[in-house]
Amino acid sequence: MILGHTAILERLKAAADRDGLHHAYLFEGPEGLGRRLVADWLARYVNCTSESRPCGRCPQCVRIAAGTHPDVIVLEPDPTRASQTIGVDAVREIIRQSGYHRYDSKRRMIIVDPADAMLEPAANALLKTLEEPPEGTGFVLLTTSARRLLPTIVSRCQRVRFGAVPIEAIRGWLVERGAKDADLCARLSLGSPGRALELADGGLEKRREARSTLLRLASAGTLKGLFDYDQNLTKGTSRSDWLPEATLMFEVLEELLRDVAVHASGANGMLLHADQPDLVADWSARLWPGGVRQVQQALIDARDQLEVNVNGRLVLDAVFTKLRAELGEHH
Repeated sequence: MILGHTAILERLKAAADRDGLHHAYLFEGPEGLGRRLVADWLARYVNCTSESRPCGRCPQCVRIAAGTHPDVIVLEPDPTRASQTIGVDAVREIIRQSGYHRYDSKRRMIIVDPADAMLEPAANALLKTLEEPPEGTGFVLLTTSARRLLPTIVSRCQRVRFGAVPIEAIRGWLVERGAKDADLCARLSLGSPGRALELADGGLEKRREARSTLLRLASAGTLKGLFDYDQNLTKGTSRSDWLPEATLMFEVLEELLRDVAVHASGANGMLLHADQPDLVADWSARLWPGGVRQVQQALIDARDQLEVNVNGRLVLDAVFTKLRAELGEHH
């Protein structure tokens, strides 16, 4: 089921119906919005043999949904490898396959998910085919941000930007699925159905635990507890082991800063952490407005540093030390 994105679906339908699909689309937007669902939907729509497309029942739709259609090819990182990248050999294989005659489809679709997983040699190898694919072949590239791709890749694609799904739609969808805390999960999802589903499926409890840890570190009497936590989290483990916990902590902190801004500015927006009104009021008094800007900048710096593999403990120390300092300075 695709939530929202009605305008995008209608635009793609209209292009397909007049045989005017672009040879390469770039679906851009945050994780969990349904970009891959729309890419799969498009593959079914253009190849469905029923009058009501996509029907989900014809042989074309069934095989595409099962991932067994020979003319719908997905290029993605090998899940068995530690490095989640797409190499040049994988791209060359896709180029080779795209040169064959189509089996029994109206249009061959090649989905690259995520496109930013392509190493630079792989992206360069794809350029010519992406610009001039074989007749009857189209590409759909998925990314969270076009800035992660080579400009030459972006310039060859028609960009389709995916925005947040209305919270009311997500709430109703969760209620239909029988999810607990549907209202809270919908608000915390920030418009992402995938994120909402993760929250409803155990993620909400993990978020509460992360918030408890964050508040403990922010209010500890000395820095020793903070440094011990950062060291214990990152010491002797691989990056993939501790990064999800650190990322979740950053997200919770970002949500709290958002609530502080809403409270302090007198806006009417619903708090994401509405169960902690006293905490939000206290942090508003301490952090608004300069402290919020300082901590937000620390988070931006931290994410940039993690992308270039700066030592994890140093990154965490910097963020939490800045938060403690700003809370203390504005006490």
